[in-house]
Amino acid sequence: MANDFRASQGIVPFGVGAMIDFPDDTLMMAGLDAWPATQPNGEKLLDATRVTDGRLADRLTVRMGRPITYFVSPALAPEWLGFGAPTPTQTDRAYMPFVRFPNWHYCPRCRRMKFVPWNTVARSNQLRCDNPNRLKEGKGKTCRDLTKYRRPKLIPVRFVVACEAGHISDFPWETWVHGGSSCPGGTAELYFTSTTLPGLSGISIRCRTCDEKSTLARAFNRKSLAEVIRNSCSGHRPWLGPKSNELCTQELQTIQRGASNAYFAEIAKSILIPPHSTKLRQVLDHPKTKSFVEALLPELHRPTLDHLAREYQVDPEDFFGEVRRRYVDGQKDQPAIDETSYRRVEYNAFAGPRPPREERHDFDLRVMEPGTYGEWFASHFEAVTLVPKLRETRVLTGFSRILPPAADRSRTASLSLGKTDWLPGVSVRGEGIFLRLRRSRLDDWATRTSVERRMKMICANADQVPESMRRYNELPSAQLILVHTLAHLLIRQLAFESGYDVSSIQERLYVAEGTDAMAGVLLYTASGDSEGTLGGLVRRGRPEYLAPTVQAALRNAEICSSDPLCIESSGQGLNSLNLAACHACSLLPETSCEKRNMLLDRGLSIGTPEDSQLAFFDMDF
Repeated sequence: MANDFRASQGIVPFGVGAMIDFPDDTLMMAGLDAWPATQPNGEKLLDATRVTDGRLADRLTVRMGRPITYFVSPALAPEWLGFGAPTPTQTDRAYMPFVRFPNWHYCPRCRRMKFVPWNTVARSNQLRCDNPNRLKEGKGKTCRDLTKYRRPKLIPVRFVVACEAGHISDFPWETWVHGGSSCPGGTAELYFTSTTLPGLSGISIRCRTCDEKSTLARAFNRKSLAEVIRNSCSGHRPWLGPKSNELCTQELQTIQRGASNAYFAEIAKSILIPPHSTKLRQVLDHPKTKSFVEALLPELHRPTLDHLAREYQVDPEDFFGEVRRRYVDGQKDQPAIDETSYRRVEYNAFAGPRPPREERHDFDLRVMEPGTYGEWFASHFEAVTLVPKLRETRVLTGFSRILPPAADRSRTASLSLGKTDWLPGVSVRGEGIFLRLRRSRLDDWATRTSVERRMKMICANADQVPESMRRYNELPSAQLILVHTLAHLLIRQLAFESGYDVSSIQERLYVAEGTDAMAGVLLYTASGDSEGTLGGLVRRGRPEYLAPTVQAALRNAEICSSDPLCIESSGQGLNSLNLAACHACSLLPETSCEKRNMLLDRGLSIGTPEDSQLAFFDMDF
């Protein structure tokens, strides 16, 4: 199967276990066990697709409880020279593996349903209808009577069943029609028909063998579905092959294959910062280098290491010193124990200093003086850093269905049958603007009575979220909601001014309380093509542009087309964790937001008509 998407899209939204609607077919990305780079003859392909990020690998080792050493990006498809031309042999390219799901299809001409096996290829005759029955008794040709290439191509049904543990199966069509049992006349012959009735009542399933019929009117009712299936989830994991079922006691639910709750990717992201962004560190974090050096232990043969350093084009003296520090002195980098400490290292890196010229390939920055942006800007922000070059690593650690992944990973589905020491990931480059709010103003604002009263509303809504649906272990803070909402308002404005698409600009939040508090945000682009490095974002961060951009974003937030319903809301969005925030004023595409468009409130940024003391920003500009 050819890859009809970029490598970065193979991580999200088309990662392992996701159903993908190609122009002429619908398939599911197979698990890591079938990825071509890890097959016995895939050494060269692995070298071409391996992504190295030692800091993120150490973090995920702690988080997932097993060693993670590197990441592998989806392979690019071999180049096609044209119709009838042979595909050249390319050891650094390969077709990605897919399985067929859903398996039930129907014919758009005669409406007959057919089960197509999971390993059926796109060009197989099994995807053509071969129904010997006529559309009307004694009239017209049957689908089988048509010539081979004029037979209608089968269409996958759009209804499947899934559970919160990530398992997914075909909808039980036969038992649904027959009320929980099999066809009394023998082998069921099902037909998928539509009527003029509205909604699911207009979709009817008929068994030609026994003439039983049923609509899908109650298909999305969990109790009705349980009465038909009469057991819990089968633990089916089609992305891992036909013999991958596992024990599961979750309740099944009917979903549409293209619905947003059919696949929630769990993504880990990291910004490559010094010293990890240097070529020396990247060489030493490479699995081949690690295995080579470890084979020399306990003695470090200097000539061999010098030869290896020259081969990788790094300084032999620096290379030997770093090897000694790691493997002899035992001074290895300590992995971050939590996400806050992990991000704090990035937060400190954006404050400078600027890396030496020879180390700016993957990370470069320019620390700006807030005073150059004007008095109003300097009173709200204490640091601005322009990041002309950055590299982000995105890693797929798992996924869930029905509900987003939980904080404790209890709903996260596995990507492979065994425990691999690698995960699917991709490295992308871009640019960004880092902003840090003024701490003195932030502390005074957070203690205002109006802000505390507003936060009680959000915390009350958060307390009412069922334990199984919570994604955060702690109650949100006013600083987090303020920084998060500001990021959304700025992204919408920057997309208008910089030329980037809204979905191309992302946020990375740095918020924490305590003695070593953080209150900053990185607005950046990171795309698998030139879209991420056009330079328009850094340009908008210059003193003559950034302050007017921030002011325009706040001014636009004062009026929402959904007001007064939006500004007066006591809870909206997923789990009612937003107050004054909706699609018309604050929400972003899912690719841009870290919090799935939750924990937003523009009232904390600009105030409300009834309470101007809520506003962090002085709107007199």
